[in-house]
Amino acid sequence: MAADGRLRLGAALFNGDHARLADEIARLEAAGLDFIHHDVFDGHFVADLGFSPRTIAALRPLTDLPFEVHLGVNNLRHVAPQLAEAGADLILFHVESSVMLFEDIFFVRELGVKVGLAFTLGTPLTVLEPVVTLIDSILLLSRVTGEGSRGAVFNPLVLPRIETVRKMAIAAGVALDIQVAGSVQRQHVPDLIAAGASTIALGGGIYRLPDMAVEVAALRAVAKEIR
Repeated sequence: MAADGRLRLGAALFNGDHARLADEIARLEAAGLDFIHHDVFDGHFVADLGFSPRTIAALRPLTDLPFEVHLGVNNLRHVAPQLAEAGADLILFHVESSVMLFEDIFFVRELGVKVGLAFTLGTPLTVLEPVVTLIDSILLLSRVTGEGSRGAVFNPLVLPRIETVRKMAIAAGVALDIQVAGSVQRQHVPDLIAAGASTIALGGGIYRLPDMAVEVAALRAVAKEIR
């Protein structure tokens, strides 16, 4: 949740119009979103390609909104320093790509940015338990990674995973930001909040709306009713 207890809402810029990224950022900011979600993929760990650090650096002066990066690459230590220099506020890297999880968490932390872990739907959450006190955020994907139609729908299997992480964080005594991303629609929000999600990164649907602010307000109203 945000500092005032609201559900944190962001949007993945990669789903916007790539010929008008500056305009898309302005739209997201005007809609009242809390952060911009950036996908950085290498075409190997995730089949698709995402934004480069150079693109993120070029976009950084256009807004004061936090830049939160979903990093799906095989070589974390090559890309993370470039992202920190580009202006990332939070880097969420995949546990599936990390051979030495403790060391990689501290590597990102030492870059001067917040650090989080990302989990695909099929990855057991047991690896989180020994490091839950060392991270700021966790991203639980609610669909398969990358673009395309394969599995490109919200999967309710994420709900018990959210509950597991919430209980783990409570047991450890930490206020962990629990993010969800992947085909999330308004009707999913009550169940996500009830399970313990504090942040949602919206996808392509928000860009197809004539007025983003209307949907953002509706999502916040749903969240308020649940609390």
